[in-house]
Amino acid sequence: MTVRTPIHRATERVADERDHLEGNLAAIERFAAGVRELSPVSPPGSAGTPPLADGGVVLAARSQWGGDQTDDRCEQVRDLFADTIRPYSVADIDQPEPLLETIAEELGTDVAVALSAETESAFTPQVKRATLAAATDRRDECLALERAVAREAESLEAAATTVDSITEWLCRADETPLLDLGFDDLQERHEALAEHRERCRRLLEKRQSTLQRTASHHASAGVRQRSVTRYLYCEFPVSYPVLSTTLRLERACADCQRAVRDHLTRRV
Repeated sequence: MTVRTPIHRATERVADERDHLEGNLAAIERFAAGVRELSPVSPPGSAGTPPLADGGVVLAARSQWGGDQTDDRCEQVRDLFADTIRPYSVADIDQPEPLLETIAEELGTDVAVALSAETESAFTPQVKRATLAAATDRRDECLALERAVAREAESLEAAATTVDSITEWLCRADETPLLDLGFDDLQERHEALAEHRERCRRLLEKRQSTLQRTASHHASAGVRQRSVTRYLYCEFPVSYPVLSTTLRLERACADCQRAVRDHLTRRV
């Protein structure tokens, strides 16, 4: 019989996150493809665009571009974002938020300002490049997170294999009272419990080592495994289900081992 532990719930949570990331990455690709298909506007009679101080993103007043005639392209980008990336935004899970806030969260404040209907901006070549660059950065961040979540899935699988085998052994052993065991059987059970405790300790060490690792993709900042773990299990009763489950299991084995040792001592 397999005893359900927090590790099994964590495995389900990680599977859901991997599905979410897969959808998010596909949405980013659709957004970038749509932006690439849009033709930027150019100032009448000019080969360049006057730069304004907006964090490196070049904006231009709509009056320079023929009023509202160019506004629809920034609106198209906003609508494209709403149809692709927005449904996967973490910020939208708990409660709705203004679209530009979500764009700022996912693609950066500069891009959100450049695409805003309130800043009299136009979809210039610079704005297009900045939007695509931000989408690429976001994709790389998601790919780094995807690697970290994949590593988490591997770690959970290995932990579940160890924990399940030990808990199943304990359930089988518990079916036979210690009073029904002879001295040799008690000694064998004592040694088996010692081995199971050692397996728990090795699992704890391996898990701690995994939590110290980072994951990255291209130039994206490294994603710390410990941070990913806290994010994944933020709604769990415990932040580290593998560690807490393994510690409890090791203590259970220790209690069983003490009980067996007491019986051995009385029979010497």
